[in-house]
Amino acid sequence: MSTKRRNRYAQAGSQEPAAPRTTEAAKKIRTEPIRVTLDLSPTQHRALKRWCNQAAADHDLSQVPLARVLRVLGEELVADEELSERVGKRLVEMAAEDAA
Repeated sequence: MSTKRRNRYAQAGSQEPAAPRTTEAAKKIRTEPIRVTLDLSPTQHRALKRWCNQAAADHDLSQVPLARVLRVLGEELVADEELSERVGKRLVEMAAEDAA
């Protein structure tokens, strides 16, 4: 990913949210999936793919796609308060490490 793109993302994240749009298009409910990209280190990717392969073997599935695992994790994160708190604490720790 280019530095230029990262800078735009950082700027967008630090800006105040835009005022809600009042156009007809803004009133429509989005039904199409929204693509999210994630950059992983080779070590993280290898560990997750290994987990997927082991899960497929453990549950007698032909494959377990990483994208499906990440979708399930997202659903669990918003549904499970304990998990949400643990993830929140990890994010605070990571932010402190980044600041140091």
